[in-house]
Amino acid sequence: MDSIINSSRAILHKRAKAKFSQQKLLRSLHKLDSKFQKKYQDALYCSSVLEQQGNKLRSRFCNQRFCKICNRIRTAKLIKGYGVEIDKMSDPRFVTLTVPNVPEEELRSEIRRMISQFKKIQDLRRKLKQPLIKGIRKLEVTYNPDLKNYHPHFHFIVDGETIAEELIEAWLMRNSKADKRGQDQREATNPQELFKYFAKLTSKSKSDTIIIKKGKMVRIEYSYPEALDKIFIAMEGTRVIQPVGGIKYIKGAEEVEELETIEIEDIELEDTIWMYIDKDWVNMNTGELLTGYEPSQRDLSKSKKIRYLHESG
Repeated sequence: MDSIINSSRAILHKRAKAKFSQQKLLRSLHKLDSKFQKKYQDALYCSSVLEQQGNKLRSRFCNQRFCKICNRIRTAKLIKGYGVEIDKMSDPRFVTLTVPNVPEEELRSEIRRMISQFKKIQDLRRKLKQPLIKGIRKLEVTYNPDLKNYHPHFHFIVDGETIAEELIEAWLMRNSKADKRGQDQREATNPQELFKYFAKLTSKSKSDTIIIKKGKMVRIEYSYPEALDKIFIAMEGTRVIQPVGGIKYIKGAEEVEELETIEIEDIELEDTIWMYIDKDWVNMNTGELLTGYEPSQRDLSKSKKIRYLHESG
């Protein structure tokens, strides 16, 4: 029973940290004049209220792709759902396929073109009676604050080095402007990394390079709300994770249940509401804090690094 108690507490503690870390960015996104304004609001209030009945806590989720809380749940489901298929692979390889960066106005069409090009690769292999590329494909987009453009790319997990090399070769043949050096395949030592996110929420700029101890140089990462908004809109209606070549798709693997109930045995039995305020859920009857989460200096620093494009020159 203790392990169940500790597990439930740990889940809530991690959820408090995830919620704290995204609040400022979501507020920044919500302030934008965006078609996704309502979605940003939903994510901002995701799991803000916990309804307690006895020792059961029930929360409501937004199921938005850019919500860290929902993405933690989604990632766990994807790992569980596709883990069996990955475990069947004798030599899982992590493949990256890239194209040149594109401006904002071309991002959605380039994403569509990339998906179409991969489909044509599969169609040709089928026509030539070659084994299909079998694996899991993920679409990802990052923002480059130095060039002020966007980098759409694919990550795959496929079975076998030969298949991985053939995929890269076929991609380069269909994407003449793609840099060979931008394509990569290697052993998939941690396949779960594939499922983590579809758009990195922070970007690094050369102008934000600093020197820390022993002369080591690092770049400070910032979140760019306007750029992220463009990425989210460009990817609207597009599958992020796609099984290919006959891999079994786990129905609902990318969806998060609207409601979730967690049982906690070491909590005072009562019917009450816990409201998220500042960094933790507060018992509306007693003022008690639920998880005891305290943001570290690193958590506080990362949550504040927001930069608007109109302010970055």
